[in-house]
Amino acid sequence: MLLLWGCGSGGSSDSYTDIDAEYYKNDATASALLEPETLISWVNAGYRTESGKRVVILDCVPNPAGVYPYSDVEAWFAGDADKIKTNMAAQYGSTGAPQYLMIDTLNAAGLLGHIPGALPSVSHEGYEVTARDDGPMLADHQIGTGSLIDQMIQRFGIQKDDVVVLTTSRYDYPGFCSSRLWWTLRYWGFAKDNLKVLNGGNKAYKMAGGTLEQGIVTLANVTPSTFSVTDLAQRFTDMRTSIGDLIDMVDSGATTNGEVIVLDARQPPTPFYFTDVLDETGAAVAGGNGVGDIYEVPGYTYDASTGAFTNPDGVTLNLSQMLFNDPHLATQRIPSFSMSTPLPFDVATASPWIRFHWRDDADPSQGAVILPIAAKPAGFDGIIRGAKLVKNGGPAWNVTIPVVTNATTNTKYASKDTLIAAFAAAGIDGTKPIVTYCNSGALASIYYFILKEICEFPDVTMYDGSWQEWGNLTAYEPTDTTFIRNDPTTVFPSYPAGIPSAAIFKGKNDYLEWDATDGFTAAIDETLTADDHITTGGSLSGNAAWDTVHRSEHVIFRATADLNDDLHSYTDGVDWPDTTTYPDYLGFGDEIQDEDDSYAGSSSSTGDDEGPTAFVPSGGGC
Repeated sequence: MLLLWGCGSGGSSDSYTDIDAEYYKNDATASALLEPETLISWVNAGYRTESGKRVVILDCVPNPAGVYPYSDVEAWFAGDADKIKTNMAAQYGSTGAPQYLMIDTLNAAGLLGHIPGALPSVSHEGYEVTARDDGPMLADHQIGTGSLIDQMIQRFGIQKDDVVVLTTSRYDYPGFCSSRLWWTLRYWGFAKDNLKVLNGGNKAYKMAGGTLEQGIVTLANVTPSTFSVTDLAQRFTDMRTSIGDLIDMVDSGATTNGEVIVLDARQPPTPFYFTDVLDETGAAVAGGNGVGDIYEVPGYTYDASTGAFTNPDGVTLNLSQMLFNDPHLATQRIPSFSMSTPLPFDVATASPWIRFHWRDDADPSQGAVILPIAAKPAGFDGIIRGAKLVKNGGPAWNVTIPVVTNATTNTKYASKDTLIAAFAAAGIDGTKPIVTYCNSGALASIYYFILKEICEFPDVTMYDGSWQEWGNLTAYEPTDTTFIRNDPTTVFPSYPAGIPSAAIFKGKNDYLEWDATDGFTAAIDETLTADDHITTGGSLSGNAAWDTVHRSEHVIFRATADLNDDLHSYTDGVDWPDTTTYPDYLGFGDEIQDEDDSYAGSSSSTGDDEGPTAFVPSGGGC
């Protein structure tokens, strides 16, 4: 008997067999989230579910060899504390970074390593995360092709009836990579009964009574399968928003009139400026003296060439250490503030020396204008027009990672009731379509997973091109440093808070807003004429058809190699990276969906020399 099913969410309209109906029978009710106690029972039962299905555990980490001194398999997956610390120092720039300092604590608690039997899945090996183009640009971190996903699941020996459990051994990326692989495999048709995210990852598994192992595991003893996504009756390709979809939403006004909620999931979403109201003696100075107060604390010296402070004991500190870990500065904080509590970025609760404000404006009463800073390669920063941030400029709402997960304890997701209440405060209640994006589709996948699978909101998609695509589709470029971001320094709160970090600016920054009538205008200094400082050009050679600069808010350009001018912000390959764009492309910008909907299999096998080449994720991250 053939059952004629509607395609539901992004599937094809093929006729399905009874076997297919059985495979998807619980999709409407099954939870995508797996509790660690259940996985422990499956492991103890010989990697079998209660119904006898085989369990395959994939430990999801981002980085192959060549990104940092050791691959994530050699470091995090293997539970090698020394190698992890070496990587953390390289990634975060200091042995004083909280991500470095947390490793000894995790190691002492037995929290490093992988679940016995787990296989390492590295996102940047080039299978699940791949460079593809939707039409106007070849962008990194797009969803893997059908052929690449086939190769990946065959390498892991995955069969159609297996239950695949996704977890992670990394703790500075709490769940990013697991949710991204879940989104990818679900897109390609996996049923919810057969695809699970371990709630809380390896840390929660250990805390629930499971054991972790250390050491490297290879795929040498895995028997490859012949399973293909073409063996699945459905594809959920409308889980993904294309560049064409998003531009159409912006141009139609849907992102600004409330028809669509666009959630910018980048952490942190904004830079802060140090308040400048005191001189180096602590005396109030009208209008400040041009130097952020943190750089003038009595008893400390600051070396602008290295960004290092020296405290009264002669100890050298970076900005993160001074803000969050230095006992001398702690004595100048409010009495109720403890060293175990992450410093709040709040004027009212920090000491005079470490107060912050949102923008360096002559009139702070104008309120908080949030200017997100992307960690990934881009030509400019800002937000997609109408986007809502995970943290607004005041106390109105906060749905950052420490809020939506139990980040400081077992790393599990917050409860459904907690999540729904937190998003409701931000004006997100599931009654409108939601699109998530971030730097490269990793954090965005966590929010997709939370909103769709835990909150059970009906219409959620992810824009996997994210800022690595959007922030590089530029038809404009700066001619001087007027609208180039000036002197950002990233600071990281003390572990276990971990994130969100913040971009701290020493100097004033102006930025651009677009108006259909007036064009680009300066947001702070209204005497500036934008056309005197920017020109047509950029990666799209001045063709504005696919330009995203004028479809964004709070735009500030990155420094270029020629226009650095000691702004301390230019990084080769991350700022104004080399890109492949097609300015004259005339399609809709949804080439990936067309290709994936029509994928009918390939002749690719799992030979050792036939996989993709691993690539280095510029700007770090998952």
